[in-house]
Amino acid sequence: MTFILILAYLDPFSVRVWFSYFSLIISFVFSVSTFCTLVFYFIKKISLRGYVWVEHVLASFRQGFFVALYGIGVVFFYIIGAPMLVSGFLLAILVLFLEGFIQNISYRD
Repeated sequence: MTFILILAYLDPFSVRVWFSYFSLIISFVFSVSTFCTLVFYFIKKISLRGYVWVEHVLASFRQGFFVALYGIGVVFFYIIGAPMLVSGFLLAILVLFLEGFIQNISYRD
């Protein structure tokens, strides 16, 4: 909803071009991360047979946020004209390593 409102009320050809692009990116990240959080949460709930704790919800939110950032990164690489296959693969590896690093820190006692 916010994404559509921003598209309707912010003119990207006005003086505040950076503000409209920043608002579009932020609304896209929030909408995609929210959707992916729900999807990942239900996948975990099904795979863990209903035994879901707060840590699973937070991990789902973090993974949804990383998926949204990956989407923004791929679009950015497309805009600057980088080779899509190599850039997308390297960005996916970076996101997976970042997720593994954060999981390793969060499960530490």
